[in-house]
Amino acid sequence: MRNRVRIFSVLLFAVLDIVSSFALGNRLDQDQTPSSAPIAYFLPFSLTFAIWGIIFSSALVYAVYQALPAQHDRVLHKRIGGWIALNAALTALWNVTAGQAGNQGTTDFRPVLVVLTVVILAGMLFSLTRVFIIFREMDAEITRRDRWLVQIPVTIFFAWLNVAAIANTTAALLALNFTGEPNGALWAVAMLIVATVLATLMILYSRPNAGTIAYSSVIVWAVIGILINNSSRSMPIVITSILSSIIVIVVTIYHMRRSDPEQRLQPHVLGRAS
Repeated sequence: MRNRVRIFSVLLFAVLDIVSSFALGNRLDQDQTPSSAPIAYFLPFSLTFAIWGIIFSSALVYAVYQALPAQHDRVLHKRIGGWIALNAALTALWNVTAGQAGNQGTTDFRPVLVVLTVVILAGMLFSLTRVFIIFREMDAEITRRDRWLVQIPVTIFFAWLNVAAIANTTAALLALNFTGEPNGALWAVAMLIVATVLATLMILYSRPNAGTIAYSSVIVWAVIGILINNSSRSMPIVITSILSSIIVIVVTIYHMRRSDPEQRLQPHVLGRAS
């Protein structure tokens, strides 16, 4: 019975995430942000948010995968399924809350809802952090198919939340009229440094595999988005973004190369049937 509830919950909330995303409307389109709104230096370029399409579609793929009869009793799904269902439920709640908050600088803007999204996103990040830890603990039991249908999709979302947590907090501070000006750009540089340090720690903590590369790729994607968004208004942010991307890439290469190649490529670990 517990298995059925877990399986159904993951499926239900994966679908609900896609449906609730329509509540965001043009919330993530910075071209629609009024000119009177304060500058959000840490936010990435609008097209960077296209990653949500990958996140939601891959989450649905996992939801279907874990619902297959052969997957019902696997320890991996039993350990991560509840956390993923919780994350998906919170994601749907975040979508609706952020959508209702409106755009800053407009008459329908509700700052309290922006602050609430920070709390919700903290729960989302916590749930996927638990999954990230479980992936590390169960690395030897994860098959090649699991890498693509479970670990990589979840890790992509986890990496995005690592950056989104800082961006969301920045948006909340802006909503409360704390812009950091006249040093707003320097605040963004400081947050980029913090994000880089945290990302580096996560990379080094992970077991070197395809999930590590997925994590690093998303971090670099987000940082490049921040670079593009600030290319014409803050050279310090541009330089920091470039350095941040280089550091993440170099640390990832180092981490992957220092692992035991034989262990990483063992066919009975990565290629066995699930």
